Amino acid sequence: MLVRAYSTQRPLLLDILPQRKLIKRLLFDFDARMNLRKYMPLIQNIYDNIGKDKLSFPPKVRGSDLLLFQKVLSEIRTQTHTSNQHLVRLEDELIERAAELGSRDALTIVSFRALRDQSGEYTDEDKVQAKKFIDQLRKLEHPLVYKMGGDYDFDQGRYNEAVKQYWKFVKLDPNSFLSAEVYKTMGMIYFQQNQLLRAKLFFEKSIKLAPISRVAQSHYMLGLIYEVDPLRSRYHFEMAATQGFKESFKTLGFMELNYFKNLYKAKKWFQMGAELGDHNCMIGLFDAYIQEKNWKAARRTMDMITKFSEQNGLELNMKSLRKDSVEQLIEHESAAPITQQKDKSLWDV
Repeated sequence: MLVRAYSTQRPLLLDILPQRKLIKRLLFDFDARMNLRKYMPLIQNIYDNIGKDKLSFPPKVRGSDLLLFQKVLSEIRTQTHTSNQHLVRLEDELIERAAELGSRDALTIVSFRALRDQSGEYTDEDKVQAKKFIDQLRKLEHPLVYKMGGDYDFDQGRYNEAVKQYWKFVKLDPNSFLSAEVYKTMGMIYFQQNQLLRAKLFFEKSIKLAPISRVAQSHYMLGLIYEVDPLRSRYHFEMAATQGFKESFKTLGFMELNYFKNLYKAKKWFQMGAELGDHNCMIGLFDAYIQEKNWKAARRTMDMITKFSEQNGLELNMKSLRKDSVEQLIEHESAAPITQQKDKSLWDV
């Protein structure tokens, strides 16, 4: 098995593990065979021996048990939008140890990880062995090998091959969270090919199979597809925005500004996007202030856009991007000089 060498300078496991209450709830949700009390000595032993030779495990421990705990840690990362490098390394180790214990899912993950590696972490011999494992898993019709094979082809731009593998996966596993990811990616492929009806069907399948935290992008893509139906389009963009999907904020802002004519909502969406560093939302906020003739806020926003672009190496020339609005602002300032106003926020509405 392919084992990486990690530094031994790590914090105590108990100091970095998420709250026990959250781990216990997810173990219950994922129908774990063991409770946290039984898991802890096992996880501690793995954490203390990251990157070392094979470990001995109690006879009743399965590879699927280790992979399930990795799934718990991964889910917590997703839900909390946080990441600890030592826990991520622990996740990797759990996958490797699970593969050693015969978990086909883990073996699939490790094999494709080796195949994708460009850092030199895995040797050429490792990659040859990984391909053999993948071939064996295909002969066994293990579902995950088709999903990850489709992902690999998709990332390589082999979209037709990706779709073939995805179809094999959904035939074997039609109703799981992984199926939701597969339907989303198939929707992306058909969207890129301008087959919008097919894309819509796959995105809709995706959002039916998984919680919103996993399918925010599917909602966003449906918002784009339903462009001719602004109310439905707005709904899907708003669903994506609830999960912090960055692209949705500018879209919602401009919809509220230009179609629904709701300046208040437009400014709120633009403000949230601006605080995430989306320069399109900053420009949208400038547009909103110009529309309501809030010249002081417009000037403040334009100055901050200039500062932001300089700090981030962007070419955002407002005199070119918003020529008429900037001229209108300058004309007003010439007639009535700006007085200073205390800022409550960088992008205060």
